[in-house]
Amino acid sequence: MRYLLLTYNAPGGDEIWAAMTESERQAEEDEYVRLTEEMRESDSFIAANELEPFSAARTVRVRNGTATVSDGPAVQSDEFLTGYFLIEAESFEAAIQWAAQIPNARSGSVEIRPVVEDELADGISAVGKQTP
Repeated sequence: MRYLLLTYNAPGGDEIWAAMTESERQAEEDEYVRLTEEMRESDSFIAANELEPFSAARTVRVRNGTATVSDGPAVQSDEFLTGYFLIEAESFEAAIQWAAQIPNARSGSVEIRPVVEDELADGISAVGKQTP
């Protein structure tokens, strides 16, 4: 089963990062690289990306046929979404084990969402992948 591991920074996360020494920042970045390598070696890794700051987010809502766009993320919270890992895991418990190793879990949080895998999801994923 696929799981999306959403990484969140705690309030003040940018300030915490800025206060770290260069070697502390490098150690945390190296930790992400090692974790990704472990995920690859166990055939769990599918994708991962860091996201632009939440200030770059826009939220689109369509109500009564009219689209509105607002600045910022859809959900206002003290924590803010910073990235994700898309993994393949045998169980929710295995996904929890991977999530616990993500550095954001120590100072922020990691949300785990099972990915829906059904006919509709397969059809949406296949769009654009078909060869003529």
